Amino acid sequence: MSSRPVMTPLKIMIFLAPLPFGFVGRVFSPLFYILLLIFSLLALGKTQQETQFRFQDKILSVFFLFCGFLLLQLIPLPLAILKLVSPATVNSLAQLREALPAFHPISTVPADTLVFGAKFLVFALFFWTMIHVPMGKREIFSLLDVLILSAVLQVIFGLAKYLTGNRLFFLFFHRIESGDPLVKYLTGTLGNPNHFAFYLEMILPIALAVFFLKLQFLEFGKNLKEKFLMAMIENKIILAYLLAPLLLGIGIALTGSRAGIVTMILSFVVFSQFSFYLSLRRTIAKKLRLILIAITVAALLLGVRHTVDKFMSTNLESYGRLIRWPATIQMAADYPFFGSGFGTYRYAYFPYDRDEEGKWSTHAHNDYLEIAAEGGLTGGPLFLLLLFLPGLSFTRMWFARHHPQVKMIGLGVLVGLFAVACHSLFDFSLHIPANMFTFIVLLAIGFKIVTYKREFTA
Repeated sequence: MSSRPVMTPLKIMIFLAPLPFGFVGRVFSPLFYILLLIFSLLALGKTQQETQFRFQDKILSVFFLFCGFLLLQLIPLPLAILKLVSPATVNSLAQLREALPAFHPISTVPADTLVFGAKFLVFALFFWTMIHVPMGKREIFSLLDVLILSAVLQVIFGLAKYLTGNRLFFLFFHRIESGDPLVKYLTGTLGNPNHFAFYLEMILPIALAVFFLKLQFLEFGKNLKEKFLMAMIENKIILAYLLAPLLLGIGIALTGSRAGIVTMILSFVVFSQFSFYLSLRRTIAKKLRLILIAITVAALLLGVRHTVDKFMSTNLESYGRLIRWPATIQMAADYPFFGSGFGTYRYAYFPYDRDEEGKWSTHAHNDYLEIAAEGGLTGGPLFLLLLFLPGLSFTRMWFARHHPQVKMIGLGVLVGLFAVACHSLFDFSLHIPANMFTFIVLLAIGFKIVTYKREFTA
C-alpha cells in the first residue's frame, strides 16, 4: 500500500508546524487542529492494522480509561454528590456565584475541559495514524530531513534578524515594548525563548544521529578523518549535516533559556552514555564524546553573553516558578482525587496566585505539577501513563534491535524524548501546539524506526 499521498502533506505540516507563532492564538490554534484532524482522517485509509508494538494493549486500555475520566470530569453531578467528591469545586463556585447551581461537573470550567478533550483526541488520532501508515526507509529519513531543515532554517533566519538588531523574528509586526525581556533573546517563530529552545532540543539529537550516519561513524576499518573525507566524496552535503547540530545548539544558547541550556547539556551526556549500546569500540566512543563536548562548548561560547546574563539575573526570592510551584502543590492538595479539570489551570489557580506583579498565571511552568492539579490522584497518573508507556515501549523495542541505522536514529529519538521529559519540569512547552505536534511526530518516527521490518508482540 503506497504512502506517497500521505507523505507529502505530512512533510508540509512538519515543515510549517512552527508557523505562525507555533499555531498559538484565537485563529491559528483552532486552524491547526482542524488541519491536523483533516489530515488524520484522510490518512486513516492508508493505515495497516497489522502493525504490532510493545505494550500496545496496555496503551489502548489506559487511553480508554483516560477518556472515561475526562467524561467523568464533564458529567453534571448533583450538588450533594459534588460536595463529597470535589468540595474544592463547590468552594470555587461559591466564590464566583451568588447561588450555587443544582448540578455542576467536577471540572471547575467544563468548557475548557471539553476543549482539552477535543485537542487530546485529535493528537491521539494523529499519533495512531502515524504509527500505522506504512513507511519505507526512504520515507522515514525524508521526514527526519524535513524536521532538521525546518529547525535549521528557523535558526538561520532568526540569527539574520538577530544580528541586524531585530531579534523578534516573525514577530516584527507584533507590538512589544522595548523593555520586554523577549527583545534580548532569540525567540524564533514560537514567540517565546523557552518554547523555541524546547522545539530545538527535540530535533538536535536527531540532527546529531543523522550526521553520524552520513559520516558512517559506526563503520569499522577507517579513522574519523578517513570517514569524513570518504563522506565528502560520496555525499557533497555532509557539511550541511555537520552544521545542522551546531546551528541548533547555537540557537538554544541564544534563547537564553536556562532550562533549555541545561537540558541541552544533559542531552549530550545521555547521548554519549547511551552510545555504549551502539556496540562502539572504545576509541570511537571517545571520539563521539569529544564531538558532543565540542558542539556544546561552541554553542555556549557563541551565546555566552546572553547565556551568562540570563543565569546571573535569576532572583530566587522573586522567581516566578519558585512562587508558583508551592501554590500549585497546595491547589493539587485541595483537588486530591479528581483534580480541578484538565485544561482549567488558568482559572482554578487564580485563588492561589501570589504573583506580586499582577500577572495572571496561566500555567504552572511544570507540566507534572499542572497535570497533578488538573487530574488529581486519578486522572494525573492516567495521563502520565499515556505519555510514559509509549516512551517505554519505544525504549524496549530499541534495545532489542541491533541494526546500526536503527540503533543510531533510535538513540536520537530517545534523547529527544529525554529532552522533553527534562525541560517539562520547568516549563509548559507541550501546551504549544507546534511543540506537541513535533513531539508526537518524533515519537511516531521512533516507532516506525524500531519496528522497521520487524514486528513485536503486543
